[in-house]
Amino acid sequence: MQAKEKAESANKVAEAATRAKSEFLANMSHEIRTPLNGVIGMNGLLLDTELTAEQRRYAELGRASGESLLQLINDILDFSKIEANKLELETIDFDLRILLDNLASILSTAAQDKGIRLLCIADPAVPTQLRGDPGRLRQILTNLAGNAIKFTEKGEVAIRVTIAEGAESSCLLRFSVHDTGIGIPEDKIGVLFNTFSQVDVSTTRKFGGTGWVWPFPGNWPR
Repeated sequence: MQAKEKAESANKVAEAATRAKSEFLANMSHEIRTPLNGVIGMNGLLLDTELTAEQRRYAELGRASGESLLQLINDILDFSKIEANKLELETIDFDLRILLDNLASILSTAAQDKGIRLLCIADPAVPTQLRGDPGRLRQILTNLAGNAIKFTEKGEVAIRVTIAEGAESSCLLRFSVHDTGIGIPEDKIGVLFNTFSQVDVSTTRKFGGTGWVWPFPGNWPR
């Protein structure tokens, strides 16, 4: 009986610690996002003024860095929501073509800087008018394709959409990301989805990153 009570007590302490951590992450994310949005907004106004080519380049780099930091903070906030079981998925109408065009625009600069080709292709049979959560879908594809670009030195990164299963009123879509990068050895694939894991720790020094994998609950739009 005492062992059972100790186990229950330890479980309650662990749950309380998890809740406290999630609340802290959520509060800090909100507090940081407010001034950061102001910095990004002011940078946008600055870009609307007359600037020299050098000044514009610095301002654009500042805005891009701010937006990257904001995305990181949003990811942390999402993680705290997942732990608290409060992450909700939207179900709204969206145009797949617009989503893919925006995704290509976001990733094209990083691909061009490395001199690699970026492809974003949907099979002609794929319907473009969908219902689901376009924000989460874009987030997943951005993370996967961005990682592919990071580990690809030459060649291409291709994002493709095909139909896995189809019906008259719904379909299951398959989103795939292919690259000509360094790849993953077969004996290391099992490590891929372990938290804070790296297939080869030596790559961290060259490419950066911690090996953190963001868990996504739910399905892609159908």
